Amino acid sequence: MTSPLPLSNIDAAVLVGGLGTRLREVIGEFPKPLAPVLGRPFLFYLLDTLALRGARSVTLCCGFRADLVRQVVGPCWLGMPVEYSIETEPLGTGGALRLAAQSMRSGTILAMNGDSWFEPDWSGLLAGAGDFPATIAAVRVPDASRYGSLEIDPGSHRISAFREKQVSSASEGFINSGVYALNREWLVDNAPAKGSIEKDVFPSLAAKGRLGGVRADGPFLDIGVPSDFAQAPVFLEGLGIAPHAMFPDFPDMTNAQVKLGACIVIRDPAGRVVLERRADCGWWCLPGGKMDPGETLEQCAAREALEETGLRVRLEQFLGVFSDPTRRTVRYPDNGDLRQLVDAAWLATPTGGALEKSPESLDLRWFFPHELPLNTVPPVVEILRNIP
Repeated sequence: MTSPLPLSNIDAAVLVGGLGTRLREVIGEFPKPLAPVLGRPFLFYLLDTLALRGARSVTLCCGFRADLVRQVVGPCWLGMPVEYSIETEPLGTGGALRLAAQSMRSGTILAMNGDSWFEPDWSGLLAGAGDFPATIAAVRVPDASRYGSLEIDPGSHRISAFREKQVSSASEGFINSGVYALNREWLVDNAPAKGSIEKDVFPSLAAKGRLGGVRADGPFLDIGVPSDFAQAPVFLEGLGIAPHAMFPDFPDMTNAQVKLGACIVIRDPAGRVVLERRADCGWWCLPGGKMDPGETLEQCAAREALEETGLRVRLEQFLGVFSDPTRRTVRYPDNGDLRQLVDAAWLATPTGGALEKSPESLDLRWFFPHELPLNTVPPVVEILRNIP
């Protein structure tokens, strides 16, 4: 059964192979996507978002320091398989995506730059991509002069032209966000083996009326130059996804303890799920908790659901046991203890009671799967990816 998350049938590709020469004086000999922001690589924030939105897999298009990228990220991210497409020589963005696409499966590939952040309406982008071999998520910015802007025909998704960068005047406009929906077959057969997809492919497609564009508003950041990279901490804090000490990346597990419990995905007839905003960190999570002596895991799940949401539930489907030691960890702020969370998870239906937050929560809300908050705690993302 297909997951309701917006990218559940989509394989994603992230371009992480650039030399990052303009940032070299700031970050040294690192690929730009590994540039540290608030203590963690910028790429981690992109991977978190792709995993939360349900991407079936992600392929990292690597060139410069590919070995380091593989070492830092690993084979899986919050339940999302990570593959690596490695260039033996510089291929440009077009060549890199063509190489990666040869081993990807989905008919439409989501491609994105590893040095920029923008989240479009994923469903809108994919729907708009149906008529074109390539579709750009076009973001509105207050000053398009430094980027060059896109001209999108009124009433359609067709990009008719690219307007060059303007040195003299700043004006609002839509620009290329670096997020693309690409037809995989077209990409493999027609993209250049070497070259830039932005400079060598998109203008040609636009001239033929075959380049799509989906307009969107929202926060946008490109960390490609030092001045913009310096704004990244404030930008990510504004999104509410500044890292929290409770959820460390790849912690040392030498002194960690295991915490066995249950998580519950409570879903209503409209398809919404309940999340609670934790009082100890302000992030959103599924209801759940530690199993008490003398109870079964099923009893634990039903009890935690009632205690944390006020709802009585019927357990409908077992989703699995989740125990990843790299990201399903919590460091508790009161005593510093590090716990590896091992949770049995169920899909459940409410049968009675009324939604009411517990003393452990700041808020309690219903969310449709496509609108899960960006600051959803890492330990529950893999569970949410398994919602049927």
